[in-house]
Amino acid sequence: MKFIVKIGAYIVLLVSIACASSKNQATPEEIAALDRMISDQQFKIEANWAQPMASQGLNSIANAGLLPFGSTASRIDISGTGGYLRMVGDSVKADLPFFGERQMGGYYHPDKAGIKFEGIPKDLSFSSNKKDTGKTMRFTISQESENFQVIAQLYPSGQARLAVSSSHRTNIWYQGHLSEYKKDEE
Repeated sequence: MKFIVKIGAYIVLLVSIACASSKNQATPEEIAALDRMISDQQFKIEANWAQPMASQGLNSIANAGLLPFGSTASRIDISGTGGYLRMVGDSVKADLPFFGERQMGGYYHPDKAGIKFEGIPKDLSFSSNKKDTGKTMRFTISQESENFQVIAQLYPSGQARLAVSSSHRTNIWYQGHLSEYKKDEE
């Protein structure tokens, strides 16, 4: 009897895993929309979450209760900040809030506290992800004396994940929504 119950439990588990994984499959329309955004180079990523590199300073800020409600030192809700990265033609522009530490000296300017850059990226490439139907975008860009390396995972479901490495700051990751960029959004 125990054997039959175990077999039944395994079958239920197997069916539930199979059903859950089929929900994550992208439709052909979603894949085509992602491919079109990339080929036209017209898209925008609106950041909703920041995931800074853990540090003693950031943990102190979190312990003092200075982060937004529902946030932790390793995952900060930035949905109301308007943080974005967009690509229009051969140009990229980003204005993302930054949480972390500076690695090099320099002046502090309140208008430049976040990650901000604009221009034509160097070494821009798009490649297919090996594990899913998403795409990976990579590029480097400089703004004044700071250099950024950006890796973006773009998914047909409309999700995106950014990794930003800077020559002056600790690394930070962002999660957000990917959508087609329309010029009337400026």
